[in-house]
Amino acid sequence: KDQKQSIYHYNCVHGLGHGFMGILENELFESLETCDALEDTWERESCYSGVFMENIMADINPGTKTKYLKAEEPLYPCTEVDSEYKEQCYMMQTSYALKTQDNDFGKVFELCGTVEEDYRSTCYQSLGRDASGNSSSDLVETKESCMQGGDDEARSNCVIGAVKDFISYYNSDTQAKEFCEPLDSDLRKTCLETGEEYYEAFDI
Repeated sequence: KDQKQSIYHYNCVHGLGHGFMGILENELFESLETCDALEDTWERESCYSGVFMENIMADINPGTKTKYLKAEEPLYPCTEVDSEYKEQCYMMQTSYALKTQDNDFGKVFELCGTVEEDYRSTCYQSLGRDASGNSSSDLVETKESCMQGGDDEARSNCVIGAVKDFISYYNSDTQAKEFCEPLDSDLRKTCLETGEEYYEAFDI
């Protein structure tokens, strides 16, 4: 289970991103550049995700500060970082955006709708992870949050993010399948296929 790109490999490299932020006193851009020293693309991206997660956590943790979050611009710094960092940024940023919008999923769906086209689906998937995470992976509540998406692209990507989180949270695909079953036919198909691929890829 310690193969390349396993959950253990991801956690290790993701942890480096957190560590760089600690050493560099939450200097986000310097930390991202430090991740760039990793030779493997997948490892670099996993490292970036740790940097962006730590930036959001710095807003919550006592005694830490970050200057790279703005309540009046909930999607910053994703709007400012270079393109190679944007994917991982948007995959984390909705957690902070929700906090600034009083956990109103409808409002953050609208914010995601303003994102550059290449990263919009990522923003919606990130909301799906939050829908699952914020409800302790409650089946009904997660579905209700995802259904607040304004169109098929928003809702289907939210479901994709949510079903992956169910698998990670429960270390199983049982609850993920339960989540998929009551969805409308197209969404259900997307949900079940995503869950199957994700579960196999992580070799849980």
